[in-house]
Amino acid sequence: MRFALIHNARSRKNLRSGSRFAQAAQRMLGENFIPSDSRTETTSHVRQLYERGITTIAIDGGDGTVSTALTAIARAYPADKLPDIAVLPSGNSNLIAGDVGFGLRGIEALDRLNKGAMRSSMRTPIRLSWPDTDRESVLGLFGGCTGFARAVRIAHSPNVIRFAPHDLALATTLISTCAKLLFRSSRASWLDGDRLRIETKDHVYDGQSFMFLLTGLDCLSNGIWPFWDAEPNIVGLRYLDVSANPGNLTRATMALLRGRAPRWLRRHPDYLSGRTGDMTLETQSDFVLDGEVFEPSASGRIHVQQAHAFRFLHA
Repeated sequence: MRFALIHNARSRKNLRSGSRFAQAAQRMLGENFIPSDSRTETTSHVRQLYERGITTIAIDGGDGTVSTALTAIARAYPADKLPDIAVLPSGNSNLIAGDVGFGLRGIEALDRLNKGAMRSSMRTPIRLSWPDTDRESVLGLFGGCTGFARAVRIAHSPNVIRFAPHDLALATTLISTCAKLLFRSSRASWLDGDRLRIETKDHVYDGQSFMFLLTGLDCLSNGIWPFWDAEPNIVGLRYLDVSANPGNLTRATMALLRGRAPRWLRRHPDYLSGRTGDMTLETQSDFVLDGEVFEPSASGRIHVQQAHAFRFLHA
């Protein structure tokens, strides 16, 4: 199998293991060994992979590296010729790899890719764009805004991330939110949320949001699953919006942290979950996609839609 590797030398596990794997991979793959740089530079490298006929790309890094790579691939490859993807979990946050990871790292992963004949699964990433701006769209698989964006900023602070296990990024973020609710000085502002207008093909919601989440994944780490299908016949990206000052918040949080959505929660007006292929948001909150924080545009409008599906390989 001819394949390429996008390698993030700055990811946590790669920093710990040193440069030996990168040197060996570069000897093995030659010009098909690609350092993970900015989205613009990675796109330039990936465009060359397309021109060389590369049909499988391994991504060695965390969620941010996967987002950068998928964005570059979507810009460089035609939609009907997207390469197969193998995610080698090496980052501070490996939420994506927990669902669609290759299962191996290092030279062992490259040797397995050389053999071919692997299992696979399809996932449809989120395409995030900002109407009325010149920002280029980006791809990712897990994101959110309002309270989630606030919590991510806390979780990314040096005092937290230094002690947080790399595979507990989502749990750490949610715990950061809960911690803010314990203190009277911050409880009211967090529970009051941020204004969020949600518009889908069939619905419009406008109000204050405590937390908004969105994903193209089928499972999250540690059994957490804060989504359910309110309309079983609808397909698309999964989302959850929790209204400001939500009722039964502790009870709801405990259920969703265990991947459960009991009937009372599905019927509760403060918790809205569903699926959509196209959604417009309007908010002055940051939006976080795979750990990267994007500031709002002047209009506050965000367009979210399904990107073309990718095939992820598993060893």
